[in-house]
Order: sequence, then C-alpha cells, then structure tokens
Amino acid sequence: MALNCLPKASSSYTERHGVFLAEQFESLQSHLDTMMPAAKKPFLQQFYSQTVSTASELRKPIYWIVAAKAIDYEQMLLMMAGVKWDIKEIMSQHNIYVDVLLKEFEQFNKRLSDVSRHVRIPLPVSNVLWEHCIRLANRTLVEGYANVKKCSNEGRALMQLDFQQFLMKLEKLTDLRPIPDKEFVETYIKAYYLTENDMEQFIKNHREYSMKQLANLVNVCLGSHINKRARQKLLAAIDDIDRPKR
Repeated sequence: MALNCLPKASSSYTERHGVFLAEQFESLQSHLDTMMPAAKKPFLQQFYSQTVSTASELRKPIYWIVAAKAIDYEQMLLMMAGVKWDIKEIMSQHNIYVDVLLKEFEQFNKRLSDVSRHVRIPLPVSNVLWEHCIRLANRTLVEGYANVKKCSNEGRALMQLDFQQFLMKLEKLTDLRPIPDKEFVETYIKAYYLTENDMEQFIKNHREYSMKQLANLVNVCLGSHINKRARQKLLAAIDDIDRPKR
C-alpha cells in the first residue's frame, strides 16, 4: 500500500485547507471580539467553540482509511492463527508474526518519509496516522488472542513476550507517547490469570472488549478449572452486557 497518493486525495485537501482556515480564524479571534457588538458576542463564542476548535478533529476520520490500508492487519491475524499457544515450556524467543508486523511499520515509516520529501506532512497529520496504525495493530493483536482455542500458562507468558518485543521495537520507530491502546492489549492478556470471581467483575468493567473477546477469556482461560455451571454464568453475564437495553 503506497502513501504517495495521500497529498492528492480530495479528503486530504479538504482537511488541510479546513485546518488552515481554522488557524487563521484563531489568530483573528481577539480582533473580531473587539469589533463585535456585545449582543452578538455569544454567537462569535459559539462559532469558535463549536466550529473553529473542532476543525483539527477532521484529521482523525479522514486519515483512518489511510491507516487501515497502510498495514496488512489481516496477514497478522492469519499468522497468529498458526501459533501453538498450549505449550508446556516457557519460551525465550518471540513469534515470527511480531517481526512481520514490525517490518510493516518500518515500511510505513519509510513511505511516510518518501512522501514528505515531495509534500510536507505536518506533524499533527503524521501523529494521527501513527496513532491510527498503532491502534489498529493493537486491536488486531487482541482479536488474534481472542481466536485462540487452547492456551496454557506458558502460552500466556508467550503472548506477553510477543507484545513486549513489539512495544520495544515500535518505540524506536515513533516518538508518539504514550503508545496508543497499549493498556488495551496488556489488560486483555493479564485477564487470562483472573479467578472466576475476578472475571465476573472484569466483564462488568471492561465493555471495550467485544462479546467474542470476553467469551474467549471464559472458555479458554477458565474453562480448564471451573465447572460448566460457573462458565455458563459468566457467559450469561457477557450476553447481558452485549444485549441492547429496552
């Protein structure tokens, strides 16, 4: 996926000019405030608070599609599906899918640099692109872990090793801090170690995870040492959260 089309895209053109106009309005705010009749000042304040101040937020939805195509997240899921997680020994070497993912980010960084040689990419735009890509990668990691059918304690330790290796190398590629959705992954992996009672509370407190992701925690990490009735109780708690309120 090339990024060299980014500066030519109509959506990017709209975003850049919208933000530019907002910056000009911000520089004129004090001048306009002195010229505006007192009765009209509330309208001016509303314009700045509801329109001008939100212009930069256009970047997030506009560049989301670029981030979605910049990294091959599907390839990562497929590679994670081939990993054996019900291992019996603590591993000292991370899995190959981590290296492949990091290579994708290295290529993304290079393409971003190539584009910036021809068209200046403002730092806020670069940060938004990095943020989106990292969030999508981290959420794909959790989805990959949620696809696991069998997992031992050693396998869970391997998940932690993989993620720490990913973070360590990723932090060398970007200055973005903190790493977006880092806790989203870490919290999910740590949840594998929860007891039955703690898991029930976890389900209530962590609605950011999908029904499938929560059900995996119950079926995989608790399935080996809780009875069927307790498991059904936890799955019912997940179903109650997912079901729309009437």
